[in-house]
Amino acid sequence: MFPVQLRQAVLSIQHLFTLGFEPEKIQLVGDSAGGALIHQVLSHILHPVEGIPKLTLTSPFGGAYMMSPWTRLVDGQGSLLHTNEGKGDALTASIGTYFGSKVLAGAEPSAVPYLEAASAPKDWLQGVDKCVQRVLISAGGLEFLRDEIVHYGRRVEEHLKDTTIVVQENGIHDDPLFDILVGEKSLGSLTPKILDWLEEGFSR
Repeated sequence: MFPVQLRQAVLSIQHLFTLGFEPEKIQLVGDSAGGALIHQVLSHILHPVEGIPKLTLTSPFGGAYMMSPWTRLVDGQGSLLHTNEGKGDALTASIGTYFGSKVLAGAEPSAVPYLEAASAPKDWLQGVDKCVQRVLISAGGLEFLRDEIVHYGRRVEEHLKDTTIVVQENGIHDDPLFDILVGEKSLGSLTPKILDWLEEGFSR
């Protein structure tokens, strides 16, 4: 239950700092709920959650990659969950909203912008360019979250110029991970882009 996962992420990052790693040498990477957790971390820097240690940066993180981030948990005002429903994804909107309702159950209204990125105020991410140097967000062309993810990516882009949004043709939710699970020998079209993007970040 929120903010347990945020506390764990913040403490893990702070541990890296104590080991001598500078923020610009760290790239945050998360898929699905992990991508949503990156949103929580960035949100906490901009809007500290009471009771969670503050995450003070000496410089912006080197990068953040969100693979198929879970940006919309349940249907709501302006929801785009069903705009790409039934296109061939491994998950459906009904499954996503069922688990999303469990995540939001009992959450205080003040927690919603952290948990559900799509519900955050328009200016919520203002200042994110001081938190991270560059962001990569990917979605599968067939996944039910596609339009929500792209919409969120545009919101990030408003406040961080170096934002890249990739929609993988015929891709599903967390497509690169499924390739690994089924033993796909081909890397697909998205995986090389992810690796190149990460490598570029570490070579700066």
